[in-house]
Amino acid sequence: MFLSKKYRAPLNLTNIRKSLLAGGIALSTTIALGTIGHAQDAKDNATIFPLKTEAQTKAFEQAVKEYLLENPEVIIDSLTRYQELQAQREEEQKQLAITNNVEDLHNSPTSPVIGNPDGDVVLVEFFDYRCPYCHKAAAVVKQLVEDDPNLKVVMKEFPILSPESMIAARAALAAMRQGKYNAYHFALMDNASDLSQDRLFALAEDLDLDLDQFKEDMKAEEVGQEILSTRALAQRVGANGTPAFIVGTTSVPPNTTLEEFKVIIESIRAKKAS
Repeated sequence: MFLSKKYRAPLNLTNIRKSLLAGGIALSTTIALGTIGHAQDAKDNATIFPLKTEAQTKAFEQAVKEYLLENPEVIIDSLTRYQELQAQREEEQKQLAITNNVEDLHNSPTSPVIGNPDGDVVLVEFFDYRCPYCHKAAAVVKQLVEDDPNLKVVMKEFPILSPESMIAARAALAAMRQGKYNAYHFALMDNASDLSQDRLFALAEDLDLDLDQFKEDMKAEEVGQEILSTRALAQRVGANGTPAFIVGTTSVPPNTTLEEFKVIIESIRAKKAS
């Protein structure tokens, strides 16, 4: 999966320190209310928590230090749990964003559709013609459409990897205006090593498109607006790289196999039927 430079989060010391700080706070709270607290109950718990004097504070700090030296795995467990909770919250926020933007995802009148436009299950793909993983995924999507006559696939042109990506996206959307998006899209995906204008124009001629109209449509304001709208939508739903897939209202991994997609699609149908 290729990540958009705009969305790639840097792994730096600041991020690590934040995680350590959060984990340390959680750990200290757990120890204060748990193991160490129980140990002090027999002595005089009421004078230890809350800490009111400098001596009590130093005693607490020393107790925490000794506990960590004797049980260093606790801090790792605490950080791991913190990261799990963060990932869970991010996934919940992403799911909510998808649900809130389902109309733009599923029914945008300006986005190309492959398969059955009235299909009972919708698969959305954000992709870039320069993305090698998208080339592999294209074969899966093509097979899904061939095998499932009730599947609607919404294609979101998301050129983030190179200037050539942008030109190719404009060319594919121009082909859509002449009813040849499917053929043009898969031809590009089958051989995306050359995205030069000469090749894009030659492909349009091979598909019997009106070349003059094709060139005009590539420059059309509406075509550019579709790409900008897709970028904004990708940001809203957390599609930070390519390929990014959403089936129904669920985000699925970019390396999902043909059979896995079929299982997901049929599970959505089963839920609708129940």
